[in-house]
Amino acid sequence: MTAYRRPQYTREVLDALAQCDGISDWVLLPNVEPGNAEVIAAFRDFHSCECRLVVNERRLGLNRNTLAALMRAFHLKSDHIVHLEDDTVPSPDALRYFEWGINHLVEHDPKHTILLVSGYNKPKSEPTPEQSHLCDNRPIWTPWGWGVDRKRLVWLMTNWCTRNPKCFTCNFRSQYQRTRKELFPVLSRIQNIGYELGENSRTAEWYRAN
Repeated sequence: MTAYRRPQYTREVLDALAQCDGISDWVLLPNVEPGNAEVIAAFRDFHSCECRLVVNERRLGLNRNTLAALMRAFHLKSDHIVHLEDDTVPSPDALRYFEWGINHLVEHDPKHTILLVSGYNKPKSEPTPEQSHLCDNRPIWTPWGWGVDRKRLVWLMTNWCTRNPKCFTCNFRSQYQRTRKELFPVLSRIQNIGYELGENSRTAEWYRAN
């Protein structure tokens, strides 16, 4: 997980993460940019699972900090890696969904046609109860909460670029969209809440609509 200067969002994400089914089986690896004591304190107060906090000595920016967080997950040698930001609120079953999705890709997509498991979706209409556990795939990267297995993470890190400090998906999206897809849930397992002090110019209205 990455975070910087938005304690109210960070606390909301951590509160939701604490309510996730299976959270005690995970290790949280926060990479926090320096400068906000409340954000740092929020992670130090998180005890729902093992938490290994790193506060950067200097600000890396969204792109480099995300890569640093994923490198830590890679060195942990886990086969289930989920990336959250300080404004991506997970549903209570989000971790179970990511576990299932990552295992599904490992078992059924050995050629890595589908690169990652996205937690977010904006359906055209409200999903019915029967649709709440359906998934599909699409040729896009939705960075609002996503998961990969270890081999797919290697592909991501190998193709990573740091030209744009504010956006990690922009740096290899054209190559990615030509060759890879993502798995996503019909019923979203992630809600993005973070228009204040974000790294883009989107408005509160845009966030409410999405």
